[in-house]
Amino acid sequence: MNNSNFLKSMSGILFTILALITASLLPLPSGVERTGWYALAIFLSAIVMWICETLPMAVTALTMIFILMPVTGVMNLSAIYSSFGGSAFFFCVATFAISIALEKTSLPLRICSLLIRWSKGSPRKLVLALFLACAVTSSIMSNLSTCIIYLSIALSLLKANGCEPLKSNLGKILMIGLPAISGVGGVMTPAGTPGNLLIMDLLSSVGVNLSFSQWVMLFAPLGLITIIICGIWATIAFKPEPISEEALQVLDNQLKECGSLKSNEKKTILIICFLLTCWLLGTWIPVLNVTVVAIAGMALLFIPGISVVSWQEISTKTNWNLAFTIGSVGILISGLTSTGIMDWIVNGLFSAMTSWNLILMFFVIGAVVCIIRAFIPTAPAIAALFGAPLLSLTSITNATPTALMFIPAFWACAPMLLWIEPIFLFSYGYGYYKPKDVLKYGSVPCILLTAIMAFTPYWTALFGL
Repeated sequence: MNNSNFLKSMSGILFTILALITASLLPLPSGVERTGWYALAIFLSAIVMWICETLPMAVTALTMIFILMPVTGVMNLSAIYSSFGGSAFFFCVATFAISIALEKTSLPLRICSLLIRWSKGSPRKLVLALFLACAVTSSIMSNLSTCIIYLSIALSLLKANGCEPLKSNLGKILMIGLPAISGVGGVMTPAGTPGNLLIMDLLSSVGVNLSFSQWVMLFAPLGLITIIICGIWATIAFKPEPISEEALQVLDNQLKECGSLKSNEKKTILIICFLLTCWLLGTWIPVLNVTVVAIAGMALLFIPGISVVSWQEISTKTNWNLAFTIGSVGILISGLTSTGIMDWIVNGLFSAMTSWNLILMFFVIGAVVCIIRAFIPTAPAIAALFGAPLLSLTSITNATPTALMFIPAFWACAPMLLWIEPIFLFSYGYGYYKPKDVLKYGSVPCILLTAIMAFTPYWTALFGL
């Protein structure tokens, strides 16, 4: 570890120490106990340590909830043990298994090939086609896995087209756009990313139980709008070079090598169709809870006669770091709400907004979340950081919980401004763009999307949410 990385990592520990000391000395506001300051210190320390990469994400989260929270009296171990995990943790594990099974199929390549044929060699149409295919795949598959698959497809295309790193605008568009769009696709269904279940759990805590179909109706249209905005703006900001017939032939050759669908691929596709059907039916059949269905789908992957994956593959490829982090976030939030510190923060920071027009209030909130998201390269942290404070606004504004959760739910899945997001690091290593190019790509879409989401209260009202 070099000196700069060491200092960055140690700064997380130093911040935690200073935060806890400060929490023990600060005067107590009315209605707030000492444990409230400790809960806030622990929560902020977790965010800072995640940003500084002081420890692995899961280790940071577990340290905060199993060591610091009991020691400071925020929550006792019995309450922590009974609260750990929740539905988000098990949903996370199940969807990782399903996405790993899908990753073994040629379905993403087949979807991509169909859309590329539709583009007929037009660079703008090709970009939109690849973005759309990437988002649709990511809506039911791990964002990271989707990103890796489509980057490999894009690299084959770029090499066949003679696109040189840093010189090719098409290379910049695809190497920046595909990671960003794989994130956007994750918000289109609850199964797109485990972080969505954190938002659903937060809404459930205040009596709002979103079904799978309700989530899709709310977020899929915005996802499609985002794809169009990003696709068009990317081809304006970086005018792509023409695509040769030889380059398109490369993808056709890759598809031909796959041949017809194999038995395991057909089984995986049928299981995914079964899952989507059950999730949609869950709108009317309560027992078909999104987590229950996901676990049932995971079990089907291993049924004798199906066996499309092995547990060894699942245990090796599952992002346990993310899974355990998500299992811990709910407890960190519980510490903030149970001690009263969250109500105090909301009343202090947002009370001025209670008299604002809803559109203006949502525009300001959206802009703040969007900008802060750029500096916090962990989606669950965004849900944790803004979830509880924004929910608390429902009691002092005319906004509904669903409308308020819409903003962090979207921006948690839509990193567009800085390249420090882990999902960008895969493409950055290929050398097709510089960090400033990410800002150029994302700035205009972020402004437009923030303005569009200012009307979120009226959009969610159409669905009675």
